[in-house]
Amino acid sequence: MLSPSTARFSLRPATAADATVTAAVEIRSWRACYRGLIPDRVLDAMSHGARTHAHRRLIGERNGLHLVATDTTHHDVVGFCHAGPARRPGPWAWEVYTIYLEHHARWHGIGREMFEQVFAWVRPRTPPSLIVWVLEANHHARRFYEALGGRAAHQTPSSVGGFPVVEQAYVWDRVAAAR
Repeated sequence: MLSPSTARFSLRPATAADATVTAAVEIRSWRACYRGLIPDRVLDAMSHGARTHAHRRLIGERNGLHLVATDTTHHDVVGFCHAGPARRPGPWAWEVYTIYLEHHARWHGIGREMFEQVFAWVRPRTPPSLIVWVLEANHHARRFYEALGGRAAHQTPSSVGGFPVVEQAYVWDRVAAAR
């Protein structure tokens, strides 16, 4: 249930039919958020077809939580979140794979609400621990995860489109309600 401040938006489970639009939201979000952090050539080369395929595959995984945020005024998808079993070895059982919002939909509490639903989904699972990976240079996202009670854990070198980056882990050792 979204709070009155987010009444313009609603959350619902994602379906395979959402994959095309969530892929487009992801690409626009990456290009807005990561410009200056990742080379333009990498951002401009993002393939809508490849991202659609990835979203369709994720949404098809029955052991995950897949949400879309819609603008109730314009009836369009403005964000999404995919979570499921952790993909890397470690003590955290569950992972938020992706969470992105259109630029105009930020600062309305939608991201927090998506995380609240992830927390509610993880709490009854064993163990109720969660991890999310973020680019170390993405200070906005890092502050968001810290505000939700995430603890900065280890970092790992990675790459995006062949460009070297550092990924920062944020963890919740025991999921509780967001702050």
